[in-house]
Amino acid sequence: MYLLITIFYLSFAGMATMVLLKRREILSGQGIAASGIGQKIDRSFQAVWSAFGHFVAGFNRRNLIAVVQLVAYHILLRVRRVYVELKHRTLMNPHGRKVIDAVRGRGEIRNHGASFYLRRIGDK
Repeated sequence: MYLLITIFYLSFAGMATMVLLKRREILSGQGIAASGIGQKIDRSFQAVWSAFGHFVAGFNRRNLIAVVQLVAYHILLRVRRVYVELKHRTLMNPHGRKVIDAVRGRGEIRNHGASFYLRRIGDK
C-alpha cells in the first residue's frame, strides 16, 4: 500500500517538474537538453515508422497469401512433429495401441455386445 502511494507521489512530482520545465522553455524560447534528445529520438522513430510503412505498402494480395502460407506451413510442420511423437509414444503402449486400433475400426468385435451391423462386418 505504501509502495503504491510512494509511486503515485513520485509520478506526480515528475509530471509537475515536466510542466514547469516546459513552461520555462516556452517563456525563454530556448530548449533544454532533454528537448534536443527528444527531437533526435523523434526523428529516429519517424524513420523507423516510415520504413515500416514502405514495407507494408509493398504487400498485395498475392504476397500476403504467400506469407500466410509460409507461416502456416512452419506452424503445421511443428504441430505434425508433436503429433507424430505422441502417436509413437501411444503405439509403444499396448493399451494405447488397442485404443488406436479401435478408433481405426480394427478392434476386436464380440458377438454378445455388438449390433447386427458390426457382427456382419466382423464376419467379413
